[in-house]
Amino acid sequence: MRYQDIKWEDESDLEGESQKTGQKQVEELSFAELLQQESVPDVEIRRGSQVSGVISAISATSDNVLVELDAVHTGVMDKNQIYNEKGEQQYHIGDRITAYVVAYTQDEIQLSLRLSASKQSMEDLHNALHMQLPVRGKVTGENKGGFEITLMGKRCFCPVSQIDTRFVTNKTEFMGREFNFLIEKIEEGGRNIVVSRSKLLRKEAELKIAELEERKNQDQDIILDGIVTELRDYGAFIDLGGFDGFLHVSEMSYARVNRASDFLQKGDQVRVKLLKIETTNDGKRRISVSMKAIQEDPWATIGNRYETGKSYSGTVTRLETFGAFVSLEPGVEGLVHISEMSWEKRIHHPNEILKVGDKVDVRVVDIQNESQKLSLSLKNIEADPWASITDKFPVGAKVKGTVESLKGFGAFVQLVPGVTGLVPTEILKKAHGESYKKKASPPQELEVVIREFNIAERKILLSLPEIKDDSDDIQAYHEYMQSQQDKDKVKKETSKAPRGSFGDILAASLEGKKKS
Repeated sequence: MRYQDIKWEDESDLEGESQKTGQKQVEELSFAELLQQESVPDVEIRRGSQVSGVISAISATSDNVLVELDAVHTGVMDKNQIYNEKGEQQYHIGDRITAYVVAYTQDEIQLSLRLSASKQSMEDLHNALHMQLPVRGKVTGENKGGFEITLMGKRCFCPVSQIDTRFVTNKTEFMGREFNFLIEKIEEGGRNIVVSRSKLLRKEAELKIAELEERKNQDQDIILDGIVTELRDYGAFIDLGGFDGFLHVSEMSYARVNRASDFLQKGDQVRVKLLKIETTNDGKRRISVSMKAIQEDPWATIGNRYETGKSYSGTVTRLETFGAFVSLEPGVEGLVHISEMSWEKRIHHPNEILKVGDKVDVRVVDIQNESQKLSLSLKNIEADPWASITDKFPVGAKVKGTVESLKGFGAFVQLVPGVTGLVPTEILKKAHGESYKKKASPPQELEVVIREFNIAERKILLSLPEIKDDSDDIQAYHEYMQSQQDKDKVKKETSKAPRGSFGDILAASLEGKKKS
C-alpha cells in the first residue's frame, strides 16, 4: 500500500492530535536534513532484508503505520508493533526505526519490527521459520554439541557446525556476542528450536557474489577490503565480508614472494582487486583476487630510475649455478651472470663470493623492458685490469708473480689481481731440472719475463730470466697446444659422427692404414 493510496480522515481524538504533533515534527526537520535524506540512495528492498526508515504517519482509523524508507519507497507496518507489552507507545512520528521486509510486491512493502525485538510470540517464530527471515539472537552458553542461543525470548540450540562457515576451533570467541540466525525447526511446542547462522552467511555471500559478478561483467574495477584468515605456502585466503577470495603468492607483490607467510600474517587487513569469479565442477564459487593489481608496476617507469652503464646498490636474493639474482628494488630484479662476477679469478659457483642477503654494488649492462629482464655486472664496477696490461707489462719486462697452480703443461703465475700468465713446463725443467715442482708450486713467488700477449683470449706467455734462448721451447709449446686443440676437434667430430657395426669400424680402420 502506497502513502498516496491511504485516505485520511479528520481526527479530533488523541490519536489525531498525536498525528498533528508528529506532522509538525516532520515539518520542523531542517532543510539540510531533508537534503541529506534526498541524497541517500535507494535502499535494497527484498524479502528478508533489514531496512531503516522514519515513521511518517500513524493512522487513527486503521492499523497501519507508514515508514518512509527513502525518497521512493514507503513501507507499511502494523500499529501494534509500535507498542510494548504494557501497551505503551514506544515509537512516534519522526522516529527512525529498523525493521525487516516480510513481504514485497509492486503495490506494497510490508515491514515487521518485532523480528528484531528480543521477546516475541511463537507466531513470530513460525513466521520467521516459514519465510526464512533472519532473527537477532545472543550466544548465552555452550554445550557439547554447540551453543545455547537466546532468541525472541526463547532458548534455542545452534550446532557448532552451524555457527560459522569455517571450522570452529575456539568456542569462547562466540560467547556473549549477538548474531543474526535462521530458524531451522521448531518442535515440541517451542521447547526444541534449532537455528543456523552459517546458512544465513552462505545466503548473504551468494547475494554479494552475484552482485560482484554482475559488476565484473560490466568491466568495472572492483576493489575490496578483507582480512587474511588462512595461509598456505602458495597463497592466502581472504575474508571479503562473508565469503573467501584466494590470493595466489604470485599476486601479492611485484617483488618475489616465495611463501605467503613471508609476506602476510593471519589477521592482516588487506586491499585487493577482484580478478575473476569461476564456478568449479562441484558447483562452488572460486574467487581470485590480487594485491599486485592495485600497485604500480615498477617496470612501467624503470627507464626513469636506471640507465645502462651506471652503478646501483642491490641485495642478493637467489644463487643459481649460472649466476646470482640481485634485487634493486621490490619488483625489479636482475641477473649477474657468473662470467660477470670477477676479473681476478674464475668463478665456478656464485657461492664462492656471494651469499643470499649480501648488499652489493652492480652495474647495469642491459635493460630489456618487454621481457622485464636486467643484465648486471659485479666486475665492471672496477676497471678491467687487462685494459692497460701491455702498457704496464711490456714484452721483455721482468715481473715478480705468485704461482696460483701447477699443471702438466706449465705453471700459472698471477702478475696482478685478475691477470695470470703461463710458464711452460719445458722452460721450468730447463731452468730447475726435475726439481722444478718445488720451485714452481703454489704459493711460491717467481720472477718471470713477459714473452707474448694474446689480449683477445686474455693469455700471457711467460719465461724465466735464467733462460737466455727460449725460442725452441716457445715453439714447442705452441705446437703442443695446437695438437691439443686438434685432438679436441677430432673428439668432437667423432662424437657427432654416426656409429656403425664393429665390422664397419674395422673396415674403415684397415682402409685408412692402406692409404697411409
